[in-house]
Amino acid sequence: MDKKLKWTFRMALTSFILLTLALLINFFREPLLGIKEGYAPHNFSFNFLFFLPAILTSLGLGIAVIARTIKHWKDWNSLNRKLMFIGLSSPIILLFIFQTIRILTIE
Repeated sequence: MDKKLKWTFRMALTSFILLTLALLINFFREPLLGIKEGYAPHNFSFNFLFFLPAILTSLGLGIAVIARTIKHWKDWNSLNRKLMFIGLSSPIILLFIFQTIRILTIE
């Protein structure tokens, strides 16, 4: 397997695992970390110090994987690998688009 394929696979897998881990920890933050829902200082620090960097790192990796896959579309022969890279990277991009639309449409 080509070095670029391996690196792209690692980035896509890291993006997906980081997103999943961040969402799971966010969902179970009260039992895991004792952060109660609605208590602003703890929620702010949790979001600012853990959730936001994890999501932004995952988004950056996802965009890099999509860009790299499109750039090397003709060079890489396996359609299954290309679709797997896009499939592993697309949840964070779709989540970011959904959240952006949701924020912009709040009245």
